[in-house]
Amino acid sequence: MLSRPAPEFDVPLNTAVCPPLVGAALAGVDVEALLADVGIDREAADDADLTLAPALRAALWRESLQRSRDPALALHAAEAIPFGQFDVVDYVASEAPTLGEGIAALARYFRIVRADFRLRFEEDDDEGRLWLDLPPSFGLVVSYTTEFTLACILIRFRWVVGQHFAPTEASFCYPAPGHLAEYERVFACPLRFDADETMVRFPRAVLALPQPRADARLRLVLERAAAAVLARLPPASELTQQLRQALSEELRGGVPTCEQVARRLAIGVRTLNRRLQSEGTSFQQQLAELRCELARGYLADRRLSISEVAYLLGFSEPSAFHRAFKRWTGHSPQSWRTRAA
Repeated sequence: MLSRPAPEFDVPLNTAVCPPLVGAALAGVDVEALLADVGIDREAADDADLTLAPALRAALWRESLQRSRDPALALHAAEAIPFGQFDVVDYVASEAPTLGEGIAALARYFRIVRADFRLRFEEDDDEGRLWLDLPPSFGLVVSYTTEFTLACILIRFRWVVGQHFAPTEASFCYPAPGHLAEYERVFACPLRFDADETMVRFPRAVLALPQPRADARLRLVLERAAAAVLARLPPASELTQQLRQALSEELRGGVPTCEQVARRLAIGVRTLNRRLQSEGTSFQQQLAELRCELARGYLADRRLSISEVAYLLGFSEPSAFHRAFKRWTGHSPQSWRTRAA
């Protein structure tokens, strides 16, 4: 394998790994003490990254980074995840005849690994482009989660094709990190930060690389198995995902209206409301859920005052935010921040 070999450590790994725990264990951190101090039940650690509230997820990353003293913990965790960890998704991607087809298969079935992430791949005559979008609730840890996810993907395919290929470029929708040298080592391509979107570009020559283990008959079997697993997952609403993304962007300028979001999504207001109603939700419900989700994440960051949190969520006055947060959670912002700490 072209990356460092996976060490042995006592962290439960399944399809849904918890990157900060993997990285912390890799660095020799006492995982039991870490979980106890953050307030996460040991039995829930297997899929903690899937189920944690934003504030707890941020606290877990913060403590893992501090105790490991490794700012590149996410990248090193990605290098420690063995091939096969992601079950049928790893294998169906590796049985495609070329790297490009393997990446396309990975994107097609990635919901099996992370149903809340959106991985999209497109290619044309010039290049291939792989986009990654995370839920708004990952705002406080978006950089760590992004670098872990994309590094995992690159490392896996480098192992499969048997060579250290390089993308054309990798762009990230957050500022350059302090551990830039590790980014350069792992991604091995030009890097762009503070970009409008998170995307990795691949040249045609790389996409055409053969995957030596490809077996056409086995691929058919694995494709059927992956499709069956995907069919059992709850359907992902493309509209709801697009709505939440639009809401998170519109919140930067104040409270978004249904008319504003409908224009951004290029559909009529009545059509938007009708489609949301058919999915058992509404514009106001989605807006409230997103604001509550973001509020809990922002309140976990004690560098932000409660007034600043209110502004980030589009509230004109802190008092309006207090009333809304009490309605959402049953607690005031201050008492919730104290309880979370």
